[in-house]
Amino acid sequence: MAEAAGLVVGVVALAGLFNNTVKCFEFVQLGRAFGKNFQSSQLKLDNARLRLSRWGKSLGLYGGVQDTVLLQEHFGSEANVKHAEALLGQIVELFAEAEGVSNRYKGWTEPRDGSLVVYNPQTDLAPAMAKLHKKMRQLAIERQNRSGVRQKANWAFYQEKQFRQPIEDITNLVNNLDNLFPAVQQSQRDLCDTKVSTIGEGQGISVLQEIAAAQDKLLEQAIMKATASAGKPHHIVFSGSSNTGLQLGHNSGTMSGFTFGRGN
Repeated sequence: MAEAAGLVVGVVALAGLFNNTVKCFEFVQLGRAFGKNFQSSQLKLDNARLRLSRWGKSLGLYGGVQDTVLLQEHFGSEANVKHAEALLGQIVELFAEAEGVSNRYKGWTEPRDGSLVVYNPQTDLAPAMAKLHKKMRQLAIERQNRSGVRQKANWAFYQEKQFRQPIEDITNLVNNLDNLFPAVQQSQRDLCDTKVSTIGEGQGISVLQEIAAAQDKLLEQAIMKATASAGKPHHIVFSGSSNTGLQLGHNSGTMSGFTFGRGN
């Protein structure tokens, strides 16, 4: 009983830390020095946030604590929960370190220096990328509690070299979080499959697939599956001597093998 109670308390603390960690992404901006790599870098940041939020949703961390039996099925033990807390804590620490670098950079740089100017994703992304950014942000917000970390001032990665290592480290830490709870892997796959259709298609999804190949294998697989399904030809056969009625459908590939009319 004491062990079960300890697990519940641990999961409550983990849920709060998860919420705060996901919200840290909201305060990050990218500097104009990123140049042509701004759009892909912004989507890398968005995808890292979305992936972390998916992990939390698969474990039920975005809502209230569920029954003890379900908690044990998902989390296994209190030791696993503590390990997850440590991993999330490292992500928060990465953001804190990056914020410190940002503040020092501002202190060394003249206020009028153009390198301190930052991009605004709402206005500076190309239309297809802006639409993708907005959708990914919305999905991440839906998967976290609205309470928690207090709104703080935004800060920036002013140079791309400051961004590369933290985003790589965050990706590795989320890999470790995924591996810690294999029981929810299928739930994560299902979330990917469901949400890919809402993200969209075209140029934005192509760029996201490239990013997912390096950061998020489950999302990459879901995009590949959705793309393959969209391009499949559909073959429909009518049989019998009294086929009447109306056939409605949507086809995105070639169609063959049709004979309309009454059979003899």
